[in-house]
Amino acid sequence: MASSGSFSGSIRDGHYKLRVDWSQSKNVSANTSTVTCKLYLVNDWSLSISGRSDNTCTIDGAAQTFSSPAISSTGTHLLATVSRTVNHASDGSKSLSISAVFQIRATLSGTYYGTISASANITLDSIPRASSVSAGNMTMGTAGKITISRASSSFTHTLTYSFGNTSGTIATKTTATSVSWTPALSLASQIPNATSGTCTITCTTYNGNTNIGSKTCTLSLSVPASIKPTISSLSASRIDGEVPSAWGIYVQTKSKVKLTVNGAAGSYGSTIKSYSITGGGYSGSASTLTTGFLNNSGTITFKATVTDSRGRVSAEASVSITVTAYSPPYFNSSLSQRCLSNGTLDDDGTYIHALVFFGYSTCGGKNTLKTSVQYKQVSAEQWTDAGVTFTADTAFTYGKGQISTETSYDVRYTLEDAFSSISVQEIVSTAAVVMDFKSGGKGVAIGKVSERDNTFEVAENWDIRVYGKLLRDFVYPVGSIYLSVKNTDPAMVIGGTWERIAKGSVLVGVNESDASFSTPEKAGGAKSVSHTHTTAGHKLTASEIPAHSHSFKDGSHTMLWGTKNATVNAPNANAAAGAPSQNQLCTRQNVWTGTNSTGGGGSHTHGNTGSTSISTLQPYVTCYMWKRTA
Repeated sequence: MASSGSFSGSIRDGHYKLRVDWSQSKNVSANTSTVTCKLYLVNDWSLSISGRSDNTCTIDGAAQTFSSPAISSTGTHLLATVSRTVNHASDGSKSLSISAVFQIRATLSGTYYGTISASANITLDSIPRASSVSAGNMTMGTAGKITISRASSSFTHTLTYSFGNTSGTIATKTTATSVSWTPALSLASQIPNATSGTCTITCTTYNGNTNIGSKTCTLSLSVPASIKPTISSLSASRIDGEVPSAWGIYVQTKSKVKLTVNGAAGSYGSTIKSYSITGGGYSGSASTLTTGFLNNSGTITFKATVTDSRGRVSAEASVSITVTAYSPPYFNSSLSQRCLSNGTLDDDGTYIHALVFFGYSTCGGKNTLKTSVQYKQVSAEQWTDAGVTFTADTAFTYGKGQISTETSYDVRYTLEDAFSSISVQEIVSTAAVVMDFKSGGKGVAIGKVSERDNTFEVAENWDIRVYGKLLRDFVYPVGSIYLSVKNTDPAMVIGGTWERIAKGSVLVGVNESDASFSTPEKAGGAKSVSHTHTTAGHKLTASEIPAHSHSFKDGSHTMLWGTKNATVNAPNANAAAGAPSQNQLCTRQNVWTGTNSTGGGGSHTHGNTGSTSISTLQPYVTCYMWKRTA
């Protein structure tokens, strides 16, 4: 490339030369150049010719005719100056050809010459065009750098961006080659379902006020991690159920709670796609969650998050509630004895002296307890209200002197709170005597009055010994097992000290020769096992494996061994384990089947092993089990 140059052509061994001196003048804004050619005749031999008007100079394919003056001496003679404006390519480059013809029309040393010509191909200096631009990936809200590779120091540049359906200006006619840009967070609204998108930067180059051209680059524009959905709050509202609403509290095992996510919103165009609420042993995937009964007391914290269309998860919102402890009223023990009107114990008394130990949940003073007492003769159907109440650990007297010494009485103590009631019942025996025979009947009693015919009765506070042992120790010695479908401590019926055992388990006899069952009170087993073709160390035999079939392929045919009627030879079939040796097969509806059967115990192997857990739970009936410990 050059902005000027010279070339020539000659005759008579160079003594007559046509020289063309050319130069380039650029118009950057127009992307053009003016090429000027000065044409000279250079001769060192004599010449005498008149002026010529039909000379030509061709620049970039366009011929121009020029006139030249008369020449009558040796030297360098300016023939003419010719100019033409040419267009450059869009990238600013330009190549062209220049040629000239001088009409000399002279006889030189006896030889006639009509013309002298000269030509050349030249490449002009490029005209600077649009500058290039580049930028790395950026994050919205964080400054990034845009680099401009400026084509000319006189150029200025305007930077713009487009992202999604929006666009804007970054810089206007800047002379800087490095521009800082902080993409606005609001651009995130253009990609509500993604965390990044493609941004296009356009650099428009100006020469003064002339638009030279534009170039672009692309980059990835990311949504910062701080842009995520939000939750205003997580609120909790009581579902009282049996709990009186006036209490204004959550009660263990009686209350439920409804959790509500409030003010869930996406960020910069995103939408809420899912919810999560957890706590108190419950979870849900909607904007509200109604729990089951709250089984724990104390402070329970529930937490919630939301996920938006970008997959971003909100900060956690939480709410805590306080659940007041509650358990049904209960009796620890009760003791009822005959007494006098002043409460003095007396076996012949016509009043009842009682001492009851019990407990209940006050629920922070909200729960009140009602106590009541009823009694009746053992043989009666109707109960009589004693008209008294009682408190724990405090003795009281009732009966109004109407407790006959000739009859045993059932007495019943009842506790009733806001949610449930419980009663305990016991017997107050007749008046105490060593032995009594039923009057007019056939009954006999020890330690009490006889009340029933054909019955041997013993007073409840008397013990019976058999071979020197108390009857309860003879029948239920320490270590005995007691079974009942009622959850009543045997101590209240038999005496002694007992503990619940084998909850959710069955009893198995001790087998000293089997390590699994060699000692008493050894626990083990499970309701399900992982099936691997063995059970408790025993490999399943053929007879223990359920009926099943096997298939194999011969070419494109699937074959299933069994017994059919028609046969056909298939000599190329490879028999699977358990197949008939003669490889005789039959076909029916495109299913190939062997003529012989291996039967239920055919020897074969499997290529895979199952590992599915199976239930080993046996049929059952539940009951309470107790072991006597003292």
